[in-house]
Amino acid sequence: MAKLIQKKAAPAKAPATQSTALGALLGAVDIKQGKTRRNKAKENTLQMRKHLWPDLQESDLWLREDRTRKGYTTMPRTIPLFMNLISDVSKHVTHGKAVPAGRTYLVLWCRVFDEGFLKIDNEAAAALEAGYSVERNGTTWREHMRVLKDLGFVDYKEGSAGPFQYVLILNPYRVVKALKAKGWVQQSSYTALFQRATDIGATDLLEE
Repeated sequence: MAKLIQKKAAPAKAPATQSTALGALLGAVDIKQGKTRRNKAKENTLQMRKHLWPDLQESDLWLREDRTRKGYTTMPRTIPLFMNLISDVSKHVTHGKAVPAGRTYLVLWCRVFDEGFLKIDNEAAAALEAGYSVERNGTTWREHMRVLKDLGFVDYKEGSAGPFQYVLILNPYRVVKALKAKGWVQQSSYTALFQRATDIGATDLLEE
């Protein structure tokens, strides 16, 4: 007698709407847990600050949460590491000369808004912020801008105010990954950046 072979029924798939709702619920839980951790960390920080400086008044500090304080920006917490790394790898685009273009890079981040795009209408003022002398500020600023572009950290377009008026700041983590692929980044520098990025929860270096 021929045996009847029964196919095992495939498990029923959850309706798309149900899966979407579940994903949204899990996302909301993650956000709530993350907020709870941040609030706890902030509370611990404030307690330690009060313990160490019991007479301190908040008016003695420059706090971003203070609505009366104006003129702040958003930048990666790893900016100091990027600045150091720029100086180290600059020699690959300047015929062996190390250039401290990280100072120019910091000025750009201090001027940019959350669109990753900014205008430099006064090069002399920006160069002064970077610490370049009055006599050579324009020349040095432009040299360092070219280094940043050659390394891939920025791009720029010419405008009525000069060749670097419109500036685009690219994702520095992706730039460093590309430079590392070329063999330009020392392993110790990359490891330090990776460790700090992990500490602050930045996952850019893990992205494909």
